[in-house]
Amino acid sequence: MSIRRFLAVIILGIGLCCTGAWAHEELVINIPAFTLYLYDQGVPIKSYPISIGTELNPSVLAETTIINKVIDPTYYPPRGGEPISPGPENPVGTRWLGLGFVGYGIHGTNNPQSIGTPASSGCIRMQNADIEELFPLVKVGTKVQLIYQTVLIQEDPLLHTKTITVYPDVYGQGVTAAQLSQELARLNWPQVFWPPLLTLLKNPTGEPHPLAWQWPLFFNGQATDLVAAEWKGAFYVPYDQPFDPRNPLALATVKWGEEYYLPLQDYLELTGLSYSKAQGELHLHSPVAYLGEKSLGKAILFENELHLCQSGGSFNLIPTSIPLVQLWGENYQPAWTLVGQDTLAQLRLEWPDGSRSFSSWSHP
Repeated sequence: MSIRRFLAVIILGIGLCCTGAWAHEELVINIPAFTLYLYDQGVPIKSYPISIGTELNPSVLAETTIINKVIDPTYYPPRGGEPISPGPENPVGTRWLGLGFVGYGIHGTNNPQSIGTPASSGCIRMQNADIEELFPLVKVGTKVQLIYQTVLIQEDPLLHTKTITVYPDVYGQGVTAAQLSQELARLNWPQVFWPPLLTLLKNPTGEPHPLAWQWPLFFNGQATDLVAAEWKGAFYVPYDQPFDPRNPLALATVKWGEEYYLPLQDYLELTGLSYSKAQGELHLHSPVAYLGEKSLGKAILFENELHLCQSGGSFNLIPTSIPLVQLWGENYQPAWTLVGQDTLAQLRLEWPDGSRSFSSWSHP
């Protein structure tokens, strides 16, 4: 397999799910993940943390095999010097699995703190206890693939939740964005919501994050050019107000890329709208205000005050200053300015999913 080609990375349970013809055992070493995976008949059965080569002395990215196995190896310094006998001071630890690159192998270490870091001269280091466990599970001739996969997409086989892990580009190959695009195209997941992914690409954590999914956003049955996001089981809608830490909603907002998003429930409380889901679409609905059986049109509840969609207003000879609220390209004005303070208590609102009655409305 080419080092530029993706390893199939939909995880079923734990580990990587690969395709193709397999021997009984195979080792896959993902350099950016600092992880060695053991497969048996194409099924991942073990994974171990490792140390890799530094950027100046990187680990080789290629396909090879195990060419020898040594218990309690003697260490021979690559630039000469006295050999180091087996024991606690031996840099290659208690086991050696030689690779088909001269002088390189998978081995233990006398520096366990280096595991999870780029610290070797190209070899793959493991904790002594880990390589002692791995040693009898592989044989000479076992295939070994050293790959450079910075993007890992996983799917739980039971819950079908999908997560993404982005590892730091330790060797500066600049492949992460391309790998992400190619992997999503291969999986045919066009509904993935990209802004959180772009944030993750800038700040890779090496930890799994739930994927976010985009939902086309509709307002009162009309399509908009906006999308909502579903993330961690909750919906988020675009929040186009300038970010102000003094705003009570500031702590609820999430920033993805350069944009802010507000949890849907906070948005519904802010506006009095309701929502529904249909065929992968998120629909927002305005309530309709009624005075008796007469419809007064669309309404919103903003800052606990009833506003009606502006469609004229009372006739005034003298100009009057009236506060307006703009939402989705429409103007709403306080209901009391249209129906009068005494009539507010007679208004009721109806949503597409039912109705709610209010005993009174008052002008703040």
